[in-house]
Amino acid sequence: MSTSANLMAEHTALCAALQKLSDLLEEQPDDHQRLRKEMEELLNQIDELDHLLQELEERASHPSPTFSDDSANSPFHQDADGFTSPTDAAGFSGVNESDTDGYDDAEEGMNSHLCEKLGRKGYDRDAVHISLLSVILLLKVRLHLCGDIINIMASATGIPQEHPQTIEAREDEPLLGAPGAVTQGDTEGICRNLIKGTAAVAQAGILILAALVWSGIFTHDLIFFSAHPLLNSSALFLQVQAALILQPTATPQQKLTGTRIHYTLQATSLAAFIAAFIIIEVNKGDHPRLTSPHGILGLITYIFIIFQALLGVVQYFFPVIILGSLAAGKKLYKYHRHLGYLVLLLELATVAAATQTTYNLNVLRIPLWGILVAAVLVVAGVGARIKKHKLGF
Repeated sequence: MSTSANLMAEHTALCAALQKLSDLLEEQPDDHQRLRKEMEELLNQIDELDHLLQELEERASHPSPTFSDDSANSPFHQDADGFTSPTDAAGFSGVNESDTDGYDDAEEGMNSHLCEKLGRKGYDRDAVHISLLSVILLLKVRLHLCGDIINIMASATGIPQEHPQTIEAREDEPLLGAPGAVTQGDTEGICRNLIKGTAAVAQAGILILAALVWSGIFTHDLIFFSAHPLLNSSALFLQVQAALILQPTATPQQKLTGTRIHYTLQATSLAAFIAAFIIIEVNKGDHPRLTSPHGILGLITYIFIIFQALLGVVQYFFPVIILGSLAAGKKLYKYHRHLGYLVLLLELATVAAATQTTYNLNVLRIPLWGILVAAVLVVAGVGARIKKHKLGF
């Protein structure tokens, strides 16, 4: 009996610790890895205790007590599993609606019966209540460990009509990492999206790329052509920021703010790309064009950039006028995202190809390996935060 009581006390203490970790998991989603590991360890300990308690119950219930031939007159009858139950409402010491003393005797009789079968102190309302709470807690924690953080909300008015982060709004299924690492929190400023999760990796990559290009230009005499790589690298830097700022947004208000910043950065980037294109065209003069992989990739990339910008403007600003409805515009969102990531890859490939041009090999000498390292960091940082649901997967 003392062993059972000790196990129950230990079980209660573990459940209390589990509850604290569960609350911390909701309050501190960024620390989810450490908290979930601790919760898994507690769950394993609780499972072991459950097995021990189950063994004790089985030992206490076997062998089954024998019954006399007068069992038919007993207020309890034995079922197929060997457990007994009252034959009817009046079976407990002749209880009836007006006999409250009989009801107390009946409850005491059931208590004694449970004591015989379970080897414990009988029926305990508080123990049953604690057990139910433990079951609810374990279910809640296991849902935590399976994926999303589950907030169970209840009030006198019922379930709130609108949760700040619904499943549809959050769309928190990144290709890599945990959901909390790529989803903007309710109280977080939008600027934090620029470094949240793997964004820091992308920022390191784009800064390395810009530093390589700009140092290559400014360590040599500036000429009219110099503006071409400076503007292109600046435009690419802005495009990475535009993607990073919007990716983690979750609530409608966050998405609205993020979209406004996104198209402002993209508009500035587009202007820089167009200026860079004009400069290279003027600089070429009568010289032949499309004579190198860089030139061919560059033209293809410029075409995709213009098309991507037009698609974004149509779907967001003029869906009804051009497409006929808002719904038609929303259907294009995933294609806009697909094309955006493709354009980013094309831009990085074009920069890498630029290191193999005659001017770079003889004058600027920007290293190809440095550009490739920077490109890998950008792709890894941005790609890891892609939310599959937003791409239609």
